[in-house]
Amino acid sequence: MESSSVGAVVADSVTTDRTPQPHRAHRGWVRETALVIAFYYVYQSIRSLADRGVTNRAYSNARHLVGWEKSLRIFHEQATQAAVLAAHWFIKLMNIVYGTLHFVITAGLLVWLYRRRHDAYRHMRNLLGLTTMLALIGYWAFPLAPPRLYKCNDDIPVLGPDGFSIGKCFVDTLDTVGGLWSYHSPVAKAVANQYAAMPSLHFAWSLWCCFVMYHYGAHRVTRIAGALYPVLTLGAIVVTGNHYFLDALGGVIILAAAAGLLRWRSSRLRHRATGANPAGVTGVDTGINTGVDTMPAVQ
Repeated sequence: MESSSVGAVVADSVTTDRTPQPHRAHRGWVRETALVIAFYYVYQSIRSLADRGVTNRAYSNARHLVGWEKSLRIFHEQATQAAVLAAHWFIKLMNIVYGTLHFVITAGLLVWLYRRRHDAYRHMRNLLGLTTMLALIGYWAFPLAPPRLYKCNDDIPVLGPDGFSIGKCFVDTLDTVGGLWSYHSPVAKAVANQYAAMPSLHFAWSLWCCFVMYHYGAHRVTRIAGALYPVLTLGAIVVTGNHYFLDALGGVIILAAAAGLLRWRSSRLRHRATGANPAGVTGVDTGINTGVDTMPAVQ
């Protein structure tokens, strides 16, 4: 699915949601912060359980996925990583984008929406949350060993930056070069799921950020940065050896699916409100807040 088509789906879901947005309540940010933290804690807890007893499936799925990419002639992750491995400063930057900037930018835009574009905040928050929950379905249904764990040459020595090795064709850059954190840190071991690669939530979130910056940004520079951010993220997830290109496609699909579900829900609620209070019938307490005050009809 093309990114422009995904953007159209997301934009349509925003315009379809005509639910009146509440004004910011006093200290409402405290409730929102608690809600987001609780949601992310539940997500991480469920995600960390999805790798129990799936090691064999994860490696088998990796072999299948690489086969699909080879059939599509898009299995270029190894060549992409190998082309930039010598530039340690660039690898370090990509590690920081993957491990830290990804969270900072997403959280920052969520706060910015709450403060500056509050009318759109609730819908965009729900879109981000639903996209994240849909990713869990992929992690449970299709556990996948990422490129950094993929063994593509079991018996053939492969020349890497540290000499010849057998079995590994990708470098775990977070481990060898480093960023602001490592998978070997106690915190990472506690929350990480090594096989949560399909779909790429990094790429799905980057598309969400792209839409927010492009659709709600007031300046041309902001919109350009938003358009380029998914490109940066795609480079980071591939160069660091954490995702395949098809994982990124999975991220596109879950974002589009989440937007479609929200659009369907909004349409259903609007249809129910219309059916409960049809045109020409007023003064009836339907129990549904349509955002319009009604008065008894005058005959």
